[in-house]
Amino acid sequence: MKTSSVFALLTGMAAGAVLGLLFAPEAGEESRKKVKKAAKTCLDKVQEQFNDLVSAVGGEAVEENE
Repeated sequence: MKTSSVFALLTGMAAGAVLGLLFAPEAGEESRKKVKKAAKTCLDKVQEQFNDLVSAVGGEAVEENE
């Protein structure tokens, strides 16, 4: 799979999740918590995939920020 296809897929998934949460009939605070959690999960997955890619080409993985 090409890099641009992966990026497009991840972008589409993120946009769909955000739009779904924004139009959900919940309180704003609850929606913001869900968006924050989804964004963190997505960022963690991207960072994990990046580290796997860097390891595959013989580089050194990036440490996670806590």
